[in-house]
Amino acid sequence: MARVYEAEAISGGLILAVSGAAIVLAQARGVYLDYVSFAPHYLVAAALIGLATTYRRLGRAPQISMTLMSCAIFVLFTNGGAVLNYLMIHPGSATIDPLLIRADAKIGFDWGAFAAAVSRLGWAANALGWVYKSSLIQLAAMILILGFSGRQVALHRFVLTGVLCSCFSIMIWSLAPSFGPSLYATLSPAVESRLGRVVDPVYTAQLRALLHDGVRTIDANSLIGLIAFPSMHTVMAAMAVWYARRTAIFWPLAILNLAMIPAILVHGGHHLVDVLGGLALFAMVAWRVARLVPDEPLAPALQVQTASGGRLIRIASILPPVFRPNSVPRS
Repeated sequence: MARVYEAEAISGGLILAVSGAAIVLAQARGVYLDYVSFAPHYLVAAALIGLATTYRRLGRAPQISMTLMSCAIFVLFTNGGAVLNYLMIHPGSATIDPLLIRADAKIGFDWGAFAAAVSRLGWAANALGWVYKSSLIQLAAMILILGFSGRQVALHRFVLTGVLCSCFSIMIWSLAPSFGPSLYATLSPAVESRLGRVVDPVYTAQLRALLHDGVRTIDANSLIGLIAFPSMHTVMAAMAVWYARRTAIFWPLAILNLAMIPAILVHGGHHLVDVLGGLALFAMVAWRVARLVPDEPLAPALQVQTASGGRLIRIASILPPVFRPNSVPRS
């Protein structure tokens, strides 16, 4: 028998739902999915799950098995979520960016003026680009550190928070799409040159084309981030800092992610309210996840136990990316 924690099972169920919805929508809309381009990602995830399952069956190195399973979850969900996000694009539809720009103005924020001011910071402006690019590295580092240090509760909360926040952000974006202020404000060539933005004019042109023409083909190598509101970069920064509490890397991450805020605004091409929306989304989901995953990590058990975030649920099989826990009533 293989065993899986409930936080992993919930994440696996969401992976199945998101991936299934993406496949159905692609077929319904006549969008070609290049499955071959995604194959390496799924093979890596399958290998991670296989190793994690082997460790659990042998009853050895629980830290390694949790870490490997968490890595697999993020690989699988990132791919499925990105594809579903693309399929939510409706060509020619209006975005809520004008509304978000007005909301920024109400609180005294002007994206173009802010970007121009940051561009005058010299090397610091370019350094913010590297800060912006560090989000995925931080995410991977957090999984490794929490997993290998045996911080089971923090790791499972981290994983489940990331998956749920991504689901909610895709849902919000599908109802009220936004691409950021860079589609509506043009920076001077001098400012662009000094900034070297990650979401540069070429990236912006890709967003415009997607908004105008929609999507006909999706492959793993051409996916780009689409969501402006709520900002998932903000969610990831908040996740890294919050779940690094009581670890040696808390203060370095806290300082780094203070710099992430202007990096998100400038290099990510975000409205200020995108950042505020990301913080609000994280706070709500993290609060709920803290109640789903208990405070005390429980040792693996061979018997089916009451379903809770930290307990293991015995399952008959485990097939990537589908987790199939038995139905267990709550006490």
